[in-house]
Amino acid sequence: MCVGIMSMQRIVNHGSFMQAYGLKSMIESLGHDVKFVDYRPAPCVPGLRSRSEQIKDWLGRVKANVRFTETGRSILAAVGIYNLTPMDIEYEHCLELLGVNPCKRNIGDYVDTLVIGSDEVFNCTQAGPNVGFCRQLLGEGNNCRSVISYAGSFGHTTLSDLAKFGVSADVRECFDCFDAISVRDENSRATLEALGISDIQIHLDPVLVSGVEEMGWRPVSAPTPYALVYGYANRFTKAEGEAIRAVARKRGVELFAAYGHQDFCDRNIDCGPDEILSYFKEADFVVTDTFHGTIFSVITHTPFAVIKREQNANKLTDLLDRLALNDRLATAHEDIACILGRDLDFDRIDAVRAAAREISLSYLRDNISVCRKVR
Repeated sequence: MCVGIMSMQRIVNHGSFMQAYGLKSMIESLGHDVKFVDYRPAPCVPGLRSRSEQIKDWLGRVKANVRFTETGRSILAAVGIYNLTPMDIEYEHCLELLGVNPCKRNIGDYVDTLVIGSDEVFNCTQAGPNVGFCRQLLGEGNNCRSVISYAGSFGHTTLSDLAKFGVSADVRECFDCFDAISVRDENSRATLEALGISDIQIHLDPVLVSGVEEMGWRPVSAPTPYALVYGYANRFTKAEGEAIRAVARKRGVELFAAYGHQDFCDRNIDCGPDEILSYFKEADFVVTDTFHGTIFSVITHTPFAVIKREQNANKLTDLLDRLALNDRLATAHEDIACILGRDLDFDRIDAVRAAAREISLSYLRDNISVCRKVR
């Protein structure tokens, strides 16, 4: 069958790429052909953005429509509106591994079954021009025979957010389009059940269960032993940075920052998704405040500590609960050194992942070829 994946694979983010690659690998292992189908970004929910912000978002969507053509991209680059950073260049190169054309979106392409997920595909109250209140990501208006989700997430969107912005009924109606629903966290399950939607399954993120760590990723050669800090730019506090540096000095390693620039690190590296797991694997330890930074540490068997942020508390706490790794969570900067001094039983975690993989493959196998609803 021709199976489509609708996800966040164009967002320049290692986790977004790797979950897309992992899900693609799992579906292909079942004997299907996979293609990525793009969604069309929509305006944000009413009341979320000011008038000036709405105009800015609209201009961002117009720019994206122009950018996804060879001619449009050349024109934007010529006038200085669209300039690729080193990270952008690395990322676009890796899109070829997904079979995705960096310069052309596939919107409206027919597929037999469309799989929406994983990542924060249901996070429908987020600001900015890249997603908005996109009904396609919520299951509605797609060109396919059947539509399912795999490990989708509402991210920071909660039931109270849907009520606040007056979109609860819209979301409920969109989800009627699904033939099967899979989420990756308790907040997503509880939100859907509160909307009156049943038969929801929970599966682990595809990066955890697809075996992506076994692929032949590009190796890295660091000049010195190092530890890795993985998070968005300068989101770590001064106290957290000092605590991480103290551990690195004690262990005699440099501090590298991957993805986001961190002022307290010795080096800030620009690396593509095809290198990131190699950087994790070779690190002495990792400190992260992200969902996929945690997962990368787990699958590469690298000691790590996690710092929770308000914006990712739902999914990060849920992930640690499911892997029984709550003791890796630093609630204060003083906890970081202690956590990194504890041993990790990766054999136990790998057993959990192996069992979850079979459950995930069974779900995909059973539902990709099934169309229960008349369209």
